[in-house]
Amino acid sequence: MKILKLLPLLYLFVFVACNNDDDVKPSVDKKPLLQEKLNAALADFPGLSLSVKTPTESYTLVAGDAAVGQTPMQTGSLQYMQSISKTFTAVAVLKLKEEGKIDLDARINTYLPADICNNLANGNSITVRQLMNMTSGLPDYLDNDLFFEDVLSGPLPMPSEQILGYIYGKPANFTPGTSFSYSNINYHLLALIIDSVTENGHRQYITQNVIGSAGLTNTYYIAGSDITAAPAGTVASYLADGNTFTDISALQLGTVLSFIGDDGIVAAPADIASFYYKLLHDGSLVSAASLAEMKTTVSLQGEPIYGLGLHFYKTDSSVHAIGHDGSGAGAGAYAFYFPSKNTSIVLCTNTGTLTDAAKETQLMNLWQEVSGILLE
Repeated sequence: MKILKLLPLLYLFVFVACNNDDDVKPSVDKKPLLQEKLNAALADFPGLSLSVKTPTESYTLVAGDAAVGQTPMQTGSLQYMQSISKTFTAVAVLKLKEEGKIDLDARINTYLPADICNNLANGNSITVRQLMNMTSGLPDYLDNDLFFEDVLSGPLPMPSEQILGYIYGKPANFTPGTSFSYSNINYHLLALIIDSVTENGHRQYITQNVIGSAGLTNTYYIAGSDITAAPAGTVASYLADGNTFTDISALQLGTVLSFIGDDGIVAAPADIASFYYKLLHDGSLVSAASLAEMKTTVSLQGEPIYGLGLHFYKTDSSVHAIGHDGSGAGAGAYAFYFPSKNTSIVLCTNTGTLTDAAKETQLMNLWQEVSGILLE
């Protein structure tokens, strides 16, 4: 489970072009201060991991436990990346566009069957691009109370047909292309589109053509798979109840397996920092034309906010950020590249931020604190 929370800081976003100046000024070692901040935050989180990549260094700092009372957090511990997975799906779609297999401006009924499109609001007029930039107007399955009831009652994982059923027959939020509304179902549908144009389906395509091509050796796309246990080295997942953390690892895995396209990446944070660096700094994952399309934004309340699988915002100190965040039943994460600083930063925790507003705020505050230290 995951959803992009439109936190107050996101409304400050103003988009600017990337600065490719790689000049790096000498600076003091910030790692001790960052470690101090992570250690202090263990009052609120069972475990934390922070990865940083710049033109001159890459490192990961950790604090707390991967499994409370059993396994300390390691630099290579695998974290649930939640909606950060959407960038991987977007890269896959753009690669297929480059191969001539997907037209971003084609209607989705070009690739999806009538029994899906006819049950979606405006399902025969929405385009692939409108799914990618969240302008389809489709409602989110997270807005259906029955979804949460079914998550708790099981069984998990849910098949695609069940996920789609939570939005079938529901009214559109707006006419496609006329506004912005973040909805996870958009990327679920993109996974099905990839399935329709590839021989072995979206999971293998993302694994081979995105993860493999990026050289990520500690990253796994698990949504839609038939695994019954998380990859070795994956953190345990928790839900906070005051100062107590309840292990919900089985529920966490079951939900992530259910959410094709809009979730599914489990990875070491250093891999994710490298992924965004290669995509946005090196420009080595898609063509220059495709990257330009990814960075073409739509607006919320008059401010640019979302491209194709990329979220944009501006920090309180007016530093522009491009990447994604994610929240789930038992996880939370931020992963952004800062063009003017030539720096990727990834922060992860193994406690839920989707349904816990206090934890969401605490993680956001920690993100602002550590990214502020790194960017100053």
